[in-house]
Amino acid sequence: MQFIRNFVSDIRKCVRIVARFCKWWKRSSNFARCVASALLATLLIPFFCFVGFETSNVVSASLRHSAQLKKINLSEREKIDCKISKLNGNDKSFIKKYCKNYLENKSLLKPNFWKYPTGGAYPNLTGIKVSDLHVNVNLKKQRVYIIAHGKTVYSMVMSSGIKDSTPHGNYQINGRGDHFFNQDEKVGADYWVAFIGSQYLFHSVPTNYNFGEYIPSEGMKLGKPASHGCVRLSVADAKWFYKNIPDGTAVHIG
Repeated sequence: MQFIRNFVSDIRKCVRIVARFCKWWKRSSNFARCVASALLATLLIPFFCFVGFETSNVVSASLRHSAQLKKINLSEREKIDCKISKLNGNDKSFIKKYCKNYLENKSLLKPNFWKYPTGGAYPNLTGIKVSDLHVNVNLKKQRVYIIAHGKTVYSMVMSSGIKDSTPHGNYQINGRGDHFFNQDEKVGADYWVAFIGSQYLFHSVPTNYNFGEYIPSEGMKLGKPASHGCVRLSVADAKWFYKNIPDGTAVHIG
């Protein structure tokens, strides 16, 4: 109520000032009116310029902020949602529903993510029979799932072939090597594991001629189709796959 009283009082003061000015204007000479008009203009012009300048800054800042919000990708938005959900104590069902993509792909937010494990700590497959192991390549999600005893024990980000050039179907791991270089394509890779002869492989992100000479621009493509048909993995994932997935392991691609 006090705010309203003060507001009404200020309005009344303004009205009285305007009324006095109008009375003075009627009684004053033309010369006095000209001087008053000049002084008023001297005050009002800078005022309106200042208001216009500040309004322009506010609008410009608002547009920049809006543009920045549009540039925030889905993973970052989901990252924020996940943090908010945790701060608010929301249950796991909320996180599973709204944060699934972020939780599955948070490894892609790391600098040079293509060098590191993309699914967290690796499982121990010691003692598991080949018949109990299975590799499932999900082309839609761009993920490779390692399945042991019917349960997914690890998942890793991959890059399949562009234009759906990675073969679909059921295959078996049938060989491996530490490095290759394709003279025709002028590109190589480390830690290759074959699933169709020596033509289609699981391997690291591309290299130049020598072992370990990874190509960062190619590594940054990990997570979307980018190869000529092989399945690309991060350097760490490819090395672990090379050492831990034995020949004869079933592979399903679809």
